[in-house]
Amino acid sequence: MTDETTPLPLDDEISLLDLLLVVAENARLLIFGPLLAGLAALGIAFIIPPTFTATTRILPPQQQQGAAAMLATQLGALAGIAGVAGLNIKNPADTYVALIKSRTVAHGLIDRFTLLTVYDEKYRQEARKELEKRTTVSAGKDGLQVVVEAIARLKAQVTAQEIRLSTMRGSLTEENPQLQLAQRELQER
Repeated sequence: MTDETTPLPLDDEISLLDLLLVVAENARLLIFGPLLAGLAALGIAFIIPPTFTATTRILPPQQQQGAAAMLATQLGALAGIAGVAGLNIKNPADTYVALIKSRTVAHGLIDRFTLLTVYDEKYRQEARKELEKRTTVSAGKDGLQVVVEAIARLKAQVTAQEIRLSTMRGSLTEENPQLQLAQRELQER
């Protein structure tokens, strides 16, 4: 005999049939929802204009800094005037940035990639202005950081090979082919 106030035990289990019923009821949403989202993404991808990014790393030669310093010492008092006149060469990377932003390079890009037709312009000057709007040139120290990293990696490899050789010499003779191979590898680095 059960009391009306006593709650009946609830069935906490979910059967496989219940899950299949839910999936069947929502089959249209499960199939057409992702399909419509994919088609919308594809349409948006065709609407967005293409964007291109190019990265160039130029390592200026160290002689330029020496040449600029030598020129400044030879000019003496005129060096201050040269700096005022716009010949201030403090960072060689700025020279390369100015070169990349030059008219000659811009005209070469306009001719090579037919930017007059791409930008729908009649004259190079207008195409060059449009190219300048769409181009960003900056100087960083990324190139120098990459070179230092490569040198450090090479030194670490040489040190590891030297340690390997010294360990091998403790147990092998000089005529051993493994020891000779390790010595050749060290000489190649």
